[in-house]
Amino acid sequence: MGNRTSAKGKTATILSVGNELLSGDVVDTNSAWLAKKLSTQGVLVEKIMVVGDDVEAISTALKSCNSEFVFVMGGLGPTHDDITRDGVAKGVGKSLERNDTAASVLTDIYGLNESLLRMADFPTGSEVMANPVGDAPGFRIDNVIVLPGVPEEMKAMFEGIASSFLVENAIRAEEWIMTDKPEDEILDALNEAVKMFTDVNIGSYPYLYGKGEEKGYKSRIKLLSTDLDALKRTKEWLEERIC
Repeated sequence: MGNRTSAKGKTATILSVGNELLSGDVVDTNSAWLAKKLSTQGVLVEKIMVVGDDVEAISTALKSCNSEFVFVMGGLGPTHDDITRDGVAKGVGKSLERNDTAASVLTDIYGLNESLLRMADFPTGSEVMANPVGDAPGFRIDNVIVLPGVPEEMKAMFEGIASSFLVENAIRAEEWIMTDKPEDEILDALNEAVKMFTDVNIGSYPYLYGKGEEKGYKSRIKLLSTDLDALKRTKEWLEERIC
């Protein structure tokens, strides 16, 4: 598994694990939340993947990643389908070993329960990360950061390490423009803005509103940049033409 830094800064891949995500029983809000956080910190999210609770699938997905950082979420509990540790270990070419510190914490909570102590098994050489709002610890091995899938736990753990992934001088601010016009009516202005304001990332997101004969499309325009002045100029220029 290689890793690289883009010309614009750090790069990341997000890998969510869980059969429930593939079946549609659970919506993968974790990836959206983490991608947003990383993006505003200046980290370019290159890819988001979802795989099931399968050691080979996790390992294969991990080996395919070339980003500087890979965030893996889900499957760190004690049940039979919580095999993310095994998949990550295989993906990075390490064996699993029990971490004494994590095992001691879990023993204090649950006693000597071997099934639950599985949560203290990590790939050799891992840096264990405490879970401030839950029991299952996370871990980091090389450039792979593994977090629980429970949203509250994942968010709390990432907030604790977020500063490690902050790209100096690359924090991006965002602005939104709401317009009642559909995309086809603002297309020329958007294309011109893209050519003029090269330091601003411009995204167009149409959405459906109303019902029946009143149904129609409006547009949301997202502006993202590290240059606050360019962001302001772009917003003002577009608002004059599409609002």
